[in-house]
Amino acid sequence: MSRFILASALLAGFLLQTPGTAYAGGWTQPQGKGYFKLNEQIIRSDTYFKPSGKKETITAQSRYTTSLYGEFGLVDRLTLVGYIPFYQRISEDRPGSDAKTGTGDWELGARIGLLTNRPTVVSLQVMAGLPLGDSFSGQEVGLFTGDGEFNQLFSLQVGHSLWPTPGYLKAEIGYNNRESDFSDELRYALEAGFMMDDRIGVSAWVRGVKALGTGDEWTVNDQQYVSFGPEINFYITTSAGITAGVTKYSGARNLLDAPAWDIGVFMKL
Repeated sequence: MSRFILASALLAGFLLQTPGTAYAGGWTQPQGKGYFKLNEQIIRSDTYFKPSGKKETITAQSRYTTSLYGEFGLVDRLTLVGYIPFYQRISEDRPGSDAKTGTGDWELGARIGLLTNRPTVVSLQVMAGLPLGDSFSGQEVGLFTGDGEFNQLFSLQVGHSLWPTPGYLKAEIGYNNRESDFSDELRYALEAGFMMDDRIGVSAWVRGVKALGTGDEWTVNDQQYVSFGPEINFYITTSAGITAGVTKYSGARNLLDAPAWDIGVFMKL
């Protein structure tokens, strides 16, 4: 039983280590326009941040997540937003171990433009986390692609264009309302990006999650971290290209100690 509890705790933390919804930084899409990204993320680690924040060695674990992120301008100030991890494979990397495959939890919502058509824009985003993945309930070996809870994330997003310099700054702060077995979260992000030429864009960010109301009582459902990393976008055409990035986590609790590697393709309408 103790082995099962440990495995469940580790894999729960593994599941929680997701990029979540992309940080758009305040800009809404014009009516009928959009942005879509098909992404593959790979994480593999043999160390883990315990609830205390200390690291421990574990059996190596792997997760492969194939996802679709999209934005579509319903009207000029209202953009539909979705993050759909439609395929995940989670496993322990040891002989005879089981693996779990299936969809993850989806995030669907909308971004409302409060201040638009200026160098600095402000938006409010509301997202609903839909528990469509297999959750803890009924799992015999602790492999799950969803957390089984319906959460609501409210965020204020700000973006600033550096034009005529081809760059931008973004900031976001949000509150994630989670169900009773999970701690509510404060989320925040800062990002900067720059177009090096007509085809290559680079960006870097700092993002974090702070578990609220935990005090000294940390459970497997309480997650906290600060993450940072770079991303590069290569435009094959003026509206489509390839993207790649890596995210590193620090100051974490209930999380694998490993970078998350991403590669994908994107298209703009």
